[in-house]
Amino acid sequence: MYKKFEKVLTKVEIAIVCFGLILLIATVFAAAVLRFFGIDMSVSTDLAQLTFAWVSFIGADLAMRQDKHMGVDMLVDRLPLALKNAVFLFNYLLIFAFLVFAVRYGINLCVVNAARKYNTLYISYSFATASCPVGCGLMLITAVRKIALYIRNIMKHDYSSLMKGEVNA
Repeated sequence: MYKKFEKVLTKVEIAIVCFGLILLIATVFAAAVLRFFGIDMSVSTDLAQLTFAWVSFIGADLAMRQDKHMGVDMLVDRLPLALKNAVFLFNYLLIFAFLVFAVRYGINLCVVNAARKYNTLYISYSFATASCPVGCGLMLITAVRKIALYIRNIMKHDYSSLMKGEVNA
């Protein structure tokens, strides 16, 4: 059941990120072209900021789920699989702690910014700050799945999931 949920979630996230990137590029491009002709499109700055926040956090979860985040693994690749698994587990436990912190204080930031409005969009700034707890919450789901994988590896003494191409954290 989780696999189906993850597959649907991935498709939804990809759609949101693709739409967001298209909107971001179109908005910034249109603003630049109109500025060349002396026409002010002040809404573009606020819309680009809002879109960029959401694309960044949701894209970060996509990268995390597919193990596509940038990393330096020259040392870790040389470790025995059991030790490599322990390093990955430790890393994801640190990531988990940070994400809990980010969700907690991101929600607080949304509440604090509820009354603040964008200058041109006439919506609450909380729509932008909500990208942090939502994106970090999605990454928490991914981190829990990764932590469970590494713990399962330890319990079964089977580290085959760490072979190249399957998991690179």
